[in-house]
Amino acid sequence: MNRLLLTTLFSAALFCLSETPAQAVGPDWPYWVGPQYTGISPERGIPEKWDPKGGPGSNVLWDAPIGSRSTPIIMNERLYLVTNSNEDDINKAGEKVVCLDANTGKVLWEHAFNVYLTDVPIERIGWSSVVGDPETGNVYVQGVCGYFCCLNGKTGEVVWERSLHEEFGFLTTYGGRTNYPLIHEGNVIISAVVIGWGEQAKPNHRFLAMDKSNGQVVWYVGTRPLPEDTTYSAPVIGVVDGELQMVCGGGDGAVHGFQPRTGKKLWTYNLSAHGVNTTPLLHGDRVYIGHSEENLDSNEMGALLCIDAKQRGDISKTGTIWKKTQYAVGRSSPIMIENRLYFVDDRAKLYCVDPETGNEVGKSIPLGTMMRANLLYVDGKIFINEVNGRGYILKPTEKGAEFVHKYRFPRGDECYGSPIAWRGRVYIPTTGHMYCVGNAELVEAEAVKASQARETHIALDERPAQLSVVPTESLLVPGARQQFQARLYNAKGQYLRNAHPDEVEFSLQGPGEFDNSGRYTIQSTQTQHQGVIVTAKHRNIEGTARIRVIPSLNWSFDFNDGKVPETWVGCSYRHVPLDWDLLSKLKAENAFASDLYIYFMTEFANFGPKREFDDSTPQQRLKGLLTFLNLAEGEDKPKTLDEFKAKFDAGLQKLVDENVISGFTWSTWDRKTGNGEETVPEAKLSIERGERKIDGNGVICKVTTIPKGTRSQGWMGPTDLTNYTIQSDVLSFSRLGKLPDAGLIGQRYTFDLMGASKQLQVRTWTPQLNRFSASVSFEWKPEVWYTMKLKTSVKDGKALVQGKIWVRGEPEPEAWSIEAADISPNLIGSPGLFGNTKDGEFFYDNLTVTRNAE
Repeated sequence: MNRLLLTTLFSAALFCLSETPAQAVGPDWPYWVGPQYTGISPERGIPEKWDPKGGPGSNVLWDAPIGSRSTPIIMNERLYLVTNSNEDDINKAGEKVVCLDANTGKVLWEHAFNVYLTDVPIERIGWSSVVGDPETGNVYVQGVCGYFCCLNGKTGEVVWERSLHEEFGFLTTYGGRTNYPLIHEGNVIISAVVIGWGEQAKPNHRFLAMDKSNGQVVWYVGTRPLPEDTTYSAPVIGVVDGELQMVCGGGDGAVHGFQPRTGKKLWTYNLSAHGVNTTPLLHGDRVYIGHSEENLDSNEMGALLCIDAKQRGDISKTGTIWKKTQYAVGRSSPIMIENRLYFVDDRAKLYCVDPETGNEVGKSIPLGTMMRANLLYVDGKIFINEVNGRGYILKPTEKGAEFVHKYRFPRGDECYGSPIAWRGRVYIPTTGHMYCVGNAELVEAEAVKASQARETHIALDERPAQLSVVPTESLLVPGARQQFQARLYNAKGQYLRNAHPDEVEFSLQGPGEFDNSGRYTIQSTQTQHQGVIVTAKHRNIEGTARIRVIPSLNWSFDFNDGKVPETWVGCSYRHVPLDWDLLSKLKAENAFASDLYIYFMTEFANFGPKREFDDSTPQQRLKGLLTFLNLAEGEDKPKTLDEFKAKFDAGLQKLVDENVISGFTWSTWDRKTGNGEETVPEAKLSIERGERKIDGNGVICKVTTIPKGTRSQGWMGPTDLTNYTIQSDVLSFSRLGKLPDAGLIGQRYTFDLMGASKQLQVRTWTPQLNRFSASVSFEWKPEVWYTMKLKTSVKDGKALVQGKIWVRGEPEPEAWSIEAADISPNLIGSPGLFGNTKDGEFFYDNLTVTRNAE
């Protein structure tokens, strides 16, 4: 027998070893779309009808008056969901995890937490869902404001917690869209649009894996920079062609496949310019998903499609098995029943299609007006709940489906969360109730194999091909030590082992040193806020990690080094360092040149030293420049190349003279007219950055030029700081007679100098000012330097928030301009910045953060 045949037989034997009998799926429902990520349950004995009114014959076993947008989960006979906290006392309102006895509906415990530093209104609390870990019994939740915690599933006690927006820059918005955490092996995986620090300062939908036992970051990867939307597509996991994949929609309008153990991106399918909210269905080697936004390859809105998940790289053009653009499937996810694909579009119409072709099977069925929740298939029945209170039980047929039962929820109740099943019962959430429907006796589910697909046996490839440095992200104070691991994986992302320190070469970009055991130490004498890049190399593979070195208080920043501190989270992309002396000179000599200076320095900081401005691309960069200069419309708008030169050349030459730009050139590009046969020359401006550095008084400018970043916040350091004072000088420009809002953040409270409304305000939760806030009138004058001061302290179980403002150079007033006490206090939090530059820029200078004296 030759060697090739022996090798083949050996490989086949190993593969057979990997095909061990599949474990039966347990009755628990630990993830919102079910333990198999399909929305299908093996439960039996489910009633064919029920009545939300309750009473004899209703099949309602219990009805808890707990409303939520969240889909519940069930683990170890306990039901968990996310909802509002302290609805009866707005001063203590927030978000909470509720644990109920799944058999009786009795509340066993609650974990309430504050909502802070977010624009999400109280009506959209509880957007995400709890995820349970069957191995430990712990549960995990991601709140709407970025608060994330691991809780003991039995007691509700906090195991560990993190503030994702303060630490990483997770973005939260008024829409409330919040992603779902996922447990996989030893990690909990979460995602959001992130505006981070260092090379991750630009917005990007990122996925973050943390050790589920302690919250340590294991891997951290992004999609495409500058996504259009925040989204709530939830990740699903399955085996495709012998390789484990995690598939999820992104804020960048694409669907992505990742290795869940390493975060390595396997493939990307670009769907739309807008974010994808639906959760994908991974069935075999195919992904079924929909969306309801503009398609990239047509003018039609929405699509349902089938993607080949075996391909790699950008598969937008090659990975389509079929695509149907007549559907708007942007909320509820598809489900596979008896080899037929069922889905409900955004207008609550049920469809059934052939999964091989996408062709419709039978006729569509109208169910209402709006759909958000997912479908549940259990015991031969499909449970569907439409947003406006209509509910249905249907039976799948070869021609689609037929009604079995219809019901209505109480007036005012809406359905956003999805129904789930457990032990012969269905649990249905609404915004007013949590229903348990079923039989009084528990019914054992049929044993169901988790999946026939298996990963290729690790013994077939034990060669290290990937290296992850853990922890991947850290924050350390001078004098601290951090042990690093170099984890080795094969090409398919299967864990091999931790490399021994003798096998790893560690190197640093930044301060500190490694010892022979892989332990990093930052010198206690380090006084600068600095980022550190750690590189670990094993043979011919390497991985990296990042450290934010943040000294203990007190801090002082004058920005004369011409930099936004690289360790500040959420700041670099939205703030730009400028030379105030030069800006003042330009403003006095040529106001147009001063505006160009602000705009160009922002472009250089965020996009590089060579910039071109024209409208030949969808970005329309020349129009953006004209809008900033208030020249995009009206009689002053330049149209011809000569008109552009007449408007711009004097200001451009002034910047050349000051060495801000090394030069500029005008040219044209040909724009096609309506019939496409004739062209019209359009102006194009090209510039390159000069050698001028900030050699005067450095400041940082909160810019107006980032379309989705005019209103923003950022953070400077650890989240466990308390009882401190943040102070800064601020100055505003006025545009069209309007002023911006400039603010400071301390201990999760914002002190806001509000230009448009001419007032000072302290708050913690912007849309819910009745939760905690105070306001006083204040006339903010443009082009005048003021000093702002925010002091936060915890006394007698309350947070005392005090702010004052005065003209810089004048004596500091003894009295506080504004103060208020919060009876539901934020006890800790990172110092930070807040600003809204919709109506003009403002500037920070001489910023300090100090411990309170008392």
